[in-house]
Amino acid sequence: MAARRGIFVVAAVLAFGCGGEGEPAEAADPPGAAASRAAAGSASEPDLSAVYAADAVDVALLEYAIGMPSRLPAGPTVLRLSNQGFEMHNLKLVDPASGQVLWETETDVNTGEVRLVELELSPGSYTVVCDVAGHDSRGMLMTLTVEASPSP
Repeated sequence: MAARRGIFVVAAVLAFGCGGEGEPAEAADPPGAAASRAAAGSASEPDLSAVYAADAVDVALLEYAIGMPSRLPAGPTVLRLSNQGFEMHNLKLVDPASGQVLWETETDVNTGEVRLVELELSPGSYTVVCDVAGHDSRGMLMTLTVEASPSP
């Protein structure tokens, strides 16, 4: 939607497929994963696709900070959300002028969880925030500048 300043959720959560956030996505296995699954049995192997995703931007959710680059290029972007804290967290992109939430995680990110999300970022300035239980007032917010891609 153009009113959302160009931030579109292309695939809300890659790591969890079309069935919602509770179901793991089908993804290419990292090297050796098939052999490991065959040896250990696929039911006991965790889904590590989020850990091995190439070209993802790491976003560390900590107490009480968001660890990610403050500048990103415009265009399709995969974020690897990693809750490295001891509390649950979420992530929202907010238009600082209007306060409108442009994108947010559908559910909180559990402690130790790694989740991939894919966004289409448009040039501009955004507030990135976790607002679980007042985390934003404790420092869990930052400004993200999305820069236009250079012309070829």
